[in-house]
Amino acid sequence: MLFVQNVNGDQTAFKADNVQITDTLGQYPTLSFTFVETPENEVAAQMMIPFTIIEVPENKQRYRIVTNNPVSLGKYKQYSVTAIHIAKDLHNKYVDERLENTQSLKACLDLLIKNTQIKYVLHDNFDNYAFSEGFGGGYADDLLMQNLASDFGFEFYFDNYTIHIQKKLGTKESFLFIDNANVSKISYNEDYSTITTYIKGQAKPIVQETTDETSGSSNSGGSWGWPFPSVGEGSFSLGQRFGYDGGFRPNSFHDGLDFGSVDHPGSEVHAVHGGKVIIKSYMGGLENYVVVHSDDGYNIVYQEAFSSMSNIRVNVGDVVNTGDIIGYRNTDHLHIGITKVDFNTAVGKSFTNDGTWLNPQEIIRNGIANNNSESSVDQPTEIVEEDKPTEYEIHSEYVSPLVEKAHWPKVEAEPITDDNITDENTLINKLKANIHDYPDIEYTLDYANFKYNSVKFNNDIKVGNYGWLRDRFGIDVEVRINSYTWYPQNKQADTVTFGNKRFDPVEWQVRNQKAFERNKKLGETLRNQIVKAQGNMMSQDKWNSKFNEINNSFINSNKEILKQFEDINTRLDSIEKTGKEEGGSNGTSEP
Repeated sequence: MLFVQNVNGDQTAFKADNVQITDTLGQYPTLSFTFVETPENEVAAQMMIPFTIIEVPENKQRYRIVTNNPVSLGKYKQYSVTAIHIAKDLHNKYVDERLENTQSLKACLDLLIKNTQIKYVLHDNFDNYAFSEGFGGGYADDLLMQNLASDFGFEFYFDNYTIHIQKKLGTKESFLFIDNANVSKISYNEDYSTITTYIKGQAKPIVQETTDETSGSSNSGGSWGWPFPSVGEGSFSLGQRFGYDGGFRPNSFHDGLDFGSVDHPGSEVHAVHGGKVIIKSYMGGLENYVVVHSDDGYNIVYQEAFSSMSNIRVNVGDVVNTGDIIGYRNTDHLHIGITKVDFNTAVGKSFTNDGTWLNPQEIIRNGIANNNSESSVDQPTEIVEEDKPTEYEIHSEYVSPLVEKAHWPKVEAEPITDDNITDENTLINKLKANIHDYPDIEYTLDYANFKYNSVKFNNDIKVGNYGWLRDRFGIDVEVRINSYTWYPQNKQADTVTFGNKRFDPVEWQVRNQKAFERNKKLGETLRNQIVKAQGNMMSQDKWNSKFNEINNSFINSNKEILKQFEDINTRLDSIEKTGKEEGGSNGTSEP
């Protein structure tokens, strides 16, 4: 049974099937379910409209519908519905205001929730944070999850409209899973490709003096350039070009220009035009993206090039010039879109050729031509030492202990540069936090008894909790719950996924030692089997020898017996012929 409430405040209960809730660390919880439009569910079916709220009685949490898929089943329809936690309403607010310089977490949160239903509870104390370019200028939930969480170092969970914030979620010693005891199967996925063991960084920039003879050109516009300067304009296939794409997309319309990694090689994505970063976010179809707004009215979006937010090197509020590095492409292409319409409005017309989206190839090409023509005219300029890199006062490095203790090689991570850090200890702590000296390991329980079980341990399954697994090496591994999918109204096994774990060097030594011992044991077993086989072969030779000895003795004995029989037969023949034994008289035999 679930409860539904539409935007008019109408409420009703209905019978649902396959109710599934997934809680994931650092993300909005999600809800999915199905139901059939029987007479008892008819009212609920009519209430499956935009912004409708679903409440789950088992956890008393509310979720807002995002997709609804009715399918005819003859007489009735079956509805498949997905919903996102009600706290997602925080995304309805775009924060235009900005807080400058050093701010408290409370001041930042107050800015985010201003004029909303959202509240927050701080369970820990947090130090203030110095914003080099201020805080604000983005969707409230993006600013919360992607900016504040990393800047202040906190984790969070939602209780309807309340955000609970603390330095670390969860409790220790909350569960124990042992394969073939209270878990039927533990599956593993280990990825070693992301491991790094060395990182260096710099902080506290040295201010460079410049001579400004005139205001010069604006930082938020000015010249144009190509995102991969070493290639220039390059060439594009039909599907990459702006406009008609040959029928690949809806309405056969491509709203931007794709720079493929083959025809436009390089990882550094350079700004094609100056401006201020107004959005840095994630959206389905765009993936991780960033939008730069220029003084001359262009909104330029860089999308589909960044597999993670860390590949984007600029933040909301940053001012970039033509040629500055926006981020690092690690996918097969970069999509650039240009519009003079509000970006969020333009996204709704991604496949509509009505002039909302402009041709990037023509704009950049014409802009570069204008750059060249303007450069031939004497204009006042700002006298600055060109291409001089920023210098920093603080330099440090960090080497993982696994290099020495586990004999891992030195694998360099991407260097860190932070203009806000002013002391070496803080920089070192940031380097330690950004190194990835452990494999990406995901443990998944296909089935678990989450209450009292054969090992007499009451497992407390909540996202963020810590506990223990007995892994395939026979080692007790401390893990943390990253995601939990459960079925509050169905007799179906829940699924727990454990996130990455930073391994202690001792564990790798244990693994290596166990592998050595097992290999040694296998070697001893094999040697014993060989010795036994050789022993069996030696025993067989012995029996063969004994058999031959007995057989030869038997043959020799038979020869002697035959000789005796031959002697007797000879004597009998003689008696028959002479009528008496040799040496006898008168034909009679002696007694």
